Amino acid sequence: MKKHKRKIYLVVVLLLVIIGGIIGVKNYLFPYYKIESRTKQLKKFRTIDGEKAIGWIKVQGTDIDFPIVYYYDSDVSDATNELGWSFSNKKTLQKKTTIFSHNILNVSSNPLIRDKNHKRFEQLLSFIYTDFVKENKYIQYTVGKKDYLYKIYGVSFQKGKKLNYKNPNLSNKKMKEYIKYTKKNSYFDFNVDVDENDKLITLVTCTRFFGNTTDYSFVVDARLVRDKEIVKNYKVTEKKNYDKIKKIMEGEKDEA
Repeated sequence: MKKHKRKIYLVVVLLLVIIGGIIGVKNYLFPYYKIESRTKQLKKFRTIDGEKAIGWIKVQGTDIDFPIVYYYDSDVSDATNELGWSFSNKKTLQKKTTIFSHNILNVSSNPLIRDKNHKRFEQLLSFIYTDFVKENKYIQYTVGKKDYLYKIYGVSFQKGKKLNYKNPNLSNKKMKEYIKYTKKNSYFDFNVDVDENDKLITLVTCTRFFGNTTDYSFVVDARLVRDKEIVKNYKVTEKKNYDKIKKIMEGEKDEA
């Protein structure tokens, strides 16, 4: 009887090892997000003024796939430029990277997920939809001749200038404050651990989701994929504060 139980135990262990191996090989060969290098595009790009880009952004599930310039080098209000900008001119990976781009066409309380006329950060508003967020969780940023990958951990509207998210060199204390604030205000709970030792990226654009007020920005936060971390799908759930967003999309006016 004992021998029979031992055989069953060994068979179960063997099956678990085999299944784990298959999953590991699958994740290695077919990662949830596969980097498409933009180093060549970054090297070749020049603005209409002849300026070089400092980086290149690519967001999963969207057509956001364009260069990033230093704010003071180019006229970022020129609608013929399909690009984003940073207030930092560093061409190396920063502790806190913040990228801005315009949202000119997708400003209603029922944002479109994709439209051929969206040229900048209009499609960033796709991340207000739960189903979209569950399927798209990674941001690719190319800088310093290398492609980096980030895991999204927060989606929120930020009002005014409560936090200095532009600063690329936040202290550990300020990083903790920013992470705590963005996770608390995110409309989704992402199964992603993040701390002050991680490198972060923040994507910011304007919105009219709450009407004609210009007080709000739409913000997507992510942290750098860590060494040896598997690029995989992870759980996302709606938080209680998302109820307000759903009501606005259903036609209720915001009373805040």
